[in-house]
Amino acid sequence: MNLHKLLIFILFSGFVLCSPGKIIAQGGGPPMITTDPGTPGKNHWEINTSLNYHFSNQSDIQIPATEIVYGIGNHYQISVQLPLPDVELSKSHFTTFTQPQMGIKCQLLDEQKQFVSFSVYPQIIVPIQKEQSIQIFIPLEFEKSFNNFRIGEEIGYFILDPNIIFNGTIVGYHFNNDLELMGEIYLSKIISQSQSTTGLLNFGFRKPFNNHLTGMCSIGTEIMTPNNEEKQYLFGLVGLQILLGE
Repeated sequence: MNLHKLLIFILFSGFVLCSPGKIIAQGGGPPMITTDPGTPGKNHWEINTSLNYHFSNQSDIQIPATEIVYGIGNHYQISVQLPLPDVELSKSHFTTFTQPQMGIKCQLLDEQKQFVSFSVYPQIIVPIQKEQSIQIFIPLEFEKSFNNFRIGEEIGYFILDPNIIFNGTIVGYHFNNDLELMGEIYLSKIISQSQSTTGLLNFGFRKPFNNHLTGMCSIGTEIMTPNNEEKQYLFGLVGLQILLGE
């Protein structure tokens, strides 16, 4: 299956899974790794731009990472993450480009009507260099609110060689001034290999400045490192979320 047919299949699958008439409450994934089941709403735009950093034995930074999300109806969205250069800090030069990423999220359940929010979010990472390859991953997102708390869970599968499963658990708390503090544990494992689990512990916050602009920040560390891989001592982002629409 070529790239064009593969992309059409993923997008078509997302539309088939969607059911109309949902009312969406947008919780927002950034600045965390775990994605929530919310969407921006019909004809609304969400632009997430951030400075991403990773510190290990060979540290790098992405300037700036940008994700563009558009709500097609009240219950699904399309998203694109733009390719950007990595800067290797130890040598202070551009090294490679990240791969563009695109997908469609469909919210099938909304806790405003059902007990829990639930979405499916198939995505594809497109190669732009010879040494890169197509990556497909299909996460399922769940979320439930309890007063000012929200608890989210993401479970997914990377279709790679080798294949990878991943799982994120996030807890957030909203203060009366709209500040939200969040913490998460994110795990991934190569299915065919033992001692191949990567574990990340991450903390962040999100603070709206007005109806259109939100500041966000996160900082995390790697708590489980697979054999023969470098540990990420510190990673995170500092960024802005821009909301536009009707």
